This record gives sequence, structure tokens and C-alpha cells, in this order.
Amino acid sequence: MTKEMGRIEFDELFMWVARLYSMRSACLHYKVGVVFVKGNRIISAGYNGPVKGEAHCNEVGCAKLDPGGKKLPPGSGLCRGAHAEINAVYNAAALGIAMEGTKIYCTYHPCYTCAKHLVNLGITEFVYERDYDGKEEVQRATELFMRRGILLRKFSMPDDVLKKMINLYLGDYSIQEVMTILGKPELPLKVG
Repeated sequence: MTKEMGRIEFDELFMWVARLYSMRSACLHYKVGVVFVKGNRIISAGYNGPVKGEAHCNEVGCAKLDPGGKKLPPGSGLCRGAHAEINAVYNAAALGIAMEGTKIYCTYHPCYTCAKHLVNLGITEFVYERDYDGKEEVQRATELFMRRGILLRKFSMPDDVLKKMINLYLGDYSIQEVMTILGKPELPLKVG
């Protein structure tokens, strides 16, 4: 957070927006939100979910579970959902927005497939909060970004910003409910 009048930094702002988008996801395993930024302006955003007209996983169940209910490995190709990054690209394309030279804020590290698309798109930086489960996918995506000169940076929301957001938007939620939503249930907070 900047010292100037308590304003949050752009990294913090854009990651909050990505987190808000992730709350639209109906995925049973990953809640992913993303924003594409150019010149400190959001030019597109998205979240993971099924393609237009298809049922949501929280309505019909996850296609990535075997008959016994065990989750199949990342990259199995059975997911009905389109990834947040790709949905944001299509959202921009529908409006004729050029995406080259953008910086991305995402709640998760990119998978290898998304990384390939983003390299072709011409992004400059990918900022993320959480690691994706597929270690091989993460390694491939990371190596690809390194080879192509794309900055990959893990971001951690500062505790003072979390406290500020909770104080501003606590509403009817308990502190524990808000902390769970934010992905930091272990953070002790005193609101007041």
C-alpha cells in the first residue's frame, strides 16, 4: 500500500479485481479470475467456466472426476470449462480490443496450454497469487515464459491491504467467512 493517503498500489487493485472475477466461477475445484491491463487500465477480464450455453459444473458435476469420484490429473482434457485467461481474450476479441503488450493479473499460475496462447498474444508480464496443482504444467509454462522473455511474478496480498478491504467491505459476513473467501483463513485479524 502506498503511504500517500493510504492508496493501494496498482498490483493490489488489479489482483482484487481478479479475485472478484474468480467469484463468478462455478468450477468445483478452481475459482480463477483474471484481468488484462495495459497502461494501468483494465482492458479485459474473465473467469473460468463452461462455454456459452453449456451447464455449469456446480449444476451437473465435474467432468474431471472418475466414476469413483477421484479427481483426474491436471491436463486430462476432460474439463468442460474454458480457462479464465482464454475467456478474457475472447471477451476482448468480441469488442475488437488489441491484447498485445498487456500485463495479466490472475488468481492462479497459468497452465501450459494457456501459457502458449498468451505467448502468441504478446503479453509482457503474468502476475499470479496461487500455484496450479499440476507441477509439470507449471514447469512447462514457467520455462516457456522464461524463454520468451515474459516476466512471471508471484504476488502476495499485503496483510494491511487485506485488513483495509475487510474493514471496508465486511458487511454481513463474519471475519472468518471473509478470510476463507480471501484464501487466508490463518490470518488473525482485529476489526475495529
